[in-house]
Amino acid sequence: MLNLSSTSPSTAGRRTATKGVVVAGIAVALGLVLAGCTDSAPEPTPTPTATEQAEAGVTDITDTPGSGEGLVGALADAEVKTCELAGDHWEIAGSVTNSSEAAASYRIYVSLLTEGGDTRSLTQVDVESIDAGASADWETSVAVEDDALDCVLRVERYAS
Repeated sequence: MLNLSSTSPSTAGRRTATKGVVVAGIAVALGLVLAGCTDSAPEPTPTPTATEQAEAGVTDITDTPGSGEGLVGALADAEVKTCELAGDHWEIAGSVTNSSEAAASYRIYVSLLTEGGDTRSLTQVDVESIDAGASADWETSVAVEDDALDCVLRVERYAS
């Protein structure tokens, strides 16, 4: 029987060697690319300790903003009457007026922000069961000594 294959033993060996060189070249190039990517990546920042968090700002909330069922945004229902630095803490006070047609409870999130918009504190104030059309006062104190902060509210209303 006649063999029509034109591959000689010496040619087959060269093809295998050539394939090996190409594969090795690709692997080296890929390794250099990946090494370049990982070497230039910034080092991960560790999670701050409780002490570092306290020094950076105050967070005093029990409910994640926006997490309650049936919440209605009610910023227009709340008013800040006092927002001032008093020695080593901020005193914030205001009132909330229930604009709904039924009794409602409120979660008021008070943020103290720097001029650049950095949050120095986030504090939750709950005002429970205010009759329709009625008002209630609220207040909080935050142990932050920074001056020139702005008081910014997020107000959520819930059916009582």
